[in-house]
Amino acid sequence: MDIKNNPYKKPIFCDLVITENCMLKCKMCNMWQSKNDSNELPAETWKGLIDSLTDFVGNSAQVQFVGGEPLFKKGVLDIIKHAAKKGFSTTMTTNGYLMDEKVAKDIVESGLNTIVFSLDSIKKETHDFLRGIDGVYDRVMAGIDLLAGLNRGSLKIHIVATIMQQNLDELLELAEWANRNNAINGISFQAIMQPFFTAPDEDWYKNKEFSFLWPKEMNKADHVLDNLIRLKKDGYKITNPIAQFNIFKSYFRYPENFVKTSRCNLGYNSITVNTQGKIFLCNSMLPIGDIQEGKDIKELWFSDKAEEVRNEIRNCKHNCKLLINCFFEEEPNSKIQI
Repeated sequence: MDIKNNPYKKPIFCDLVITENCMLKCKMCNMWQSKNDSNELPAETWKGLIDSLTDFVGNSAQVQFVGGEPLFKKGVLDIIKHAAKKGFSTTMTTNGYLMDEKVAKDIVESGLNTIVFSLDSIKKETHDFLRGIDGVYDRVMAGIDLLAGLNRGSLKIHIVATIMQQNLDELLELAEWANRNNAINGISFQAIMQPFFTAPDEDWYKNKEFSFLWPKEMNKADHVLDNLIRLKKDGYKITNPIAQFNIFKSYFRYPENFVKTSRCNLGYNSITVNTQGKIFLCNSMLPIGDIQEGKDIKELWFSDKAEEVRNEIRNCKHNCKLLINCFFEEEPNSKIQI
């Protein structure tokens, strides 16, 4: 598809990587080792990007604030407030560590639509181990309670958990807890993938540094995923589509298999902007521009450079595991090996 001949095709998701800074030392992410904080964009530049996005798509896009830990970024809630006033649907993912009464109050007043807490287990010891710092679990739970007490109904509170060997026995209990908790609007699950900020390695799950994260007991993994499917069918607050859980089962058993059977839609529905202002259609490919160069989003979206990247995406053979998590799309004609 030549997007220049289809002017109605516009991004509907925009991921803003506000900061790479994080106070945790998560076992499944090395972003906390990043040293790029000195090059991060100031709040006013981010607001300019949001203005440019508004001029292009109106308010028909979801703007997601991610990190690192977004609350580590000075002025992030002011940026969120700016996006909310423009009418965008706004989401922020947080580890919850910086949440206190003032931050919770500021979040509610910012107009944020959805906050997503990373919570990998209902057991404190497991979550704190996986996140690398003691006390994280308690801060997440306190943060949820603070927001629930201040919330006027406009803010949705979600949980996201990563499926790993260490928490296989605790995920169903986590789903049950989320379903009972009136403050929680939804819970989603992601499959463990190669830790962020590590060199590309198709066999990462076999390497000693990270292999302990990979589910070893396939029958147990299948049991957990089958029961999550059952809970989903029973009306639990699980936001994953059933097809995604079946993809997880196949992925854990056959991680070497190619995860995509049809076209990757990156390049046609989303953009990602990194901490330095580089704009990507796919994070594994070259940026299509830089918001500090003065060009607006529409110009970059329809640029020759963007078409070059889309052509690369169409011909990409990389076994990208993001397609089973954040960028999962159900494929009606796909054949899943389980």
